[in-house]
Amino acid sequence: MDLDRRPPAPLGGDALLELLGWPNPEGWWHHWQARGGVNLVRDRWSVPVDDAWIASLALPLLTRVEQAHVEDGLKLIGVSALPGCGKTTLCSWIKHASDHLGWSVEHLSIDDFYWPADELERSMAGNPWGVPRALPGSHDLIGMERSLQTWLQGGCLQAPRFDKSLRGGRGDRCGSSISKPRVVLLEGWFLGAVVGEEGNDAMEHSLTPAERQWRPQALRQLREYASIWSMLDELWHLRIENIDASARWKRQQLNTLFESTGVSFAENDLSGFNRMVEAALPKSCLNWIPGATIIVDLTSERAVREVRFS
Repeated sequence: MDLDRRPPAPLGGDALLELLGWPNPEGWWHHWQARGGVNLVRDRWSVPVDDAWIASLALPLLTRVEQAHVEDGLKLIGVSALPGCGKTTLCSWIKHASDHLGWSVEHLSIDDFYWPADELERSMAGNPWGVPRALPGSHDLIGMERSLQTWLQGGCLQAPRFDKSLRGGRGDRCGSSISKPRVVLLEGWFLGAVVGEEGNDAMEHSLTPAERQWRPQALRQLREYASIWSMLDELWHLRIENIDASARWKRQQLNTLFESTGVSFAENDLSGFNRMVEAALPKSCLNWIPGATIIVDLTSERAVREVRFS
């Protein structure tokens, strides 16, 4: 590929650039070419990525981070996507690229605020999928809100960190971080999701009795996250039409985790996790997030198909 030429933009891609203050896409592309283009801190991608993914999604999000640095105040930007879609990898790269460019950015996951091990076990006890975490209710919401509010009011962000490889893959807290960022990227698989009407849920008929019994608890817990969602200045939603793609990508993600840490998921654990993603919350909660400002539709091959605005 000619590295000086911008990869073809997805539908809505140029409109996104205009929204970000770049009505001339070629001018935007030259702006980033001068900083490395698709090869900007390329070694910081934890998995191989296509040039088109960088040009269509990563650089536009980095452009938003750049824009935020000339605006007044601190910015909390959310990134929501089902497991395996690449949100953590994307936000991690944004953090590294920002460090390289001298911008003050922190990357957090709502999963950094998982309860410590004992409380996490209690919060997940009895769930029908046998997952050790990830469901609504597995996070310390009071601690999360306190960390974010303290940052917004005084500029200092102190947050726990969670290592999913600990306790044989069940995970545990692992230290904390202190920083003074201008921008915080907060990501999660149900970030921004709200409880809506369940009557249109196509999955309802296929839920097991145990899943039907647990779902009201998951929805009740989900309502408790509203105060966190309300703190977001904006939300980028990476959306897929077929949840089977999420399961396939999650398997790839776990293979990468095994290669880097030696920790693996048992096949039945992975099946339980994928089923939880499919059944714990109504599909409508995850496909239509009311607070999403930027909606990025992905293909089954994890390419950007279209960008929409709410």
